[in-house]
Amino acid sequence: MDTAERLLKLLALLQGRVDWTSDQLSDRLRVTPRTIRRDIARLRSLGYPVEALAGPGGGYRLGAGGKLPPLLLDDDEALAVAVGLRIAATSAVAGIEDSSLSAMAKLEQVLPPKLRDRLNDIAESTVTVPFGNVMIDPAELAVVSGAARSRIRLRFGYVDSAGRQTERHVEPLQVVHLGRRWYLAGYDLDRDDWRSFRMDRLSGARATGIRSTRRPAPDPVEMVTTGVAVNAYSIRAVIMLDAPIEIVRRSIPPSVGSLEGAGPVRTRLLIGADDLGWLARYLVSLPFSFEVEDPSDLRGVLADLGRALVTGYGKSAESE
Repeated sequence: MDTAERLLKLLALLQGRVDWTSDQLSDRLRVTPRTIRRDIARLRSLGYPVEALAGPGGGYRLGAGGKLPPLLLDDDEALAVAVGLRIAATSAVAGIEDSSLSAMAKLEQVLPPKLRDRLNDIAESTVTVPFGNVMIDPAELAVVSGAARSRIRLRFGYVDSAGRQTERHVEPLQVVHLGRRWYLAGYDLDRDDWRSFRMDRLSGARATGIRSTRRPAPDPVEMVTTGVAVNAYSIRAVIMLDAPIEIVRRSIPPSVGSLEGAGPVRTRLLIGADDLGWLARYLVSLPFSFEVEDPSDLRGVLADLGRALVTGYGKSAESE
């Protein structure tokens, strides 16, 4: 094995695992510990941040920072990255499309012909349908995500669904990506309650430097999905579906309704709407039998819809 090949294999080992002892690397590469030390020195001279570890026999770790090393990917990993970049090019984060396309172009130049053909097959046989034009500022996303990770309070301007502009003081819990929308789940200090905020309606986010209070927190995903699918509407319905939750999830996405298991063969659906007629038509379209728990007025709307369907389809059947 020549030096260049050995350096590439050594770099691949360091990228694939957090810590290695000198003896482990020697065994893997079938060289002496002295050769490993020389190769580590070569990698450092090329800008790779290889850190030495204290302890019996010593060891090494590929640290963060420094020059960005070329990633050593196998075929499946390279294809996954390429497909991910194509998806990112249609994301809801402003400005990331051009960066994704640029990275994609660079990656395609170094892909082996076999992988390039596979990627082209995917690209030419699929089409992406744009979904709205709501974009979020990547700088805002970075500030909010960093504050959520560090549990630091945030201040930002916010425009609600009615167009009202307010200043919010929030203890961020987590950023939730739901379909084409990004949300911040957090504790609103001025309203003394947990709230979710659409990231595209948020502006001027800034960390205050004050640590968030430790308090019992809800599940951020459930909080956001319930807010989007239920609490955002004037009508809130509870429906019992005659199907296990694993099956129901295939038909009802989180953005439409919140699901709770109600035993091995039943699922409770919490769903919101601004119109009972729309809600009745949606429920009838589902491939499950169901029972309305709340509101009671929905039962009457469903009965009227059923009579209208029977009357309409009955006439069509008689004419045939």
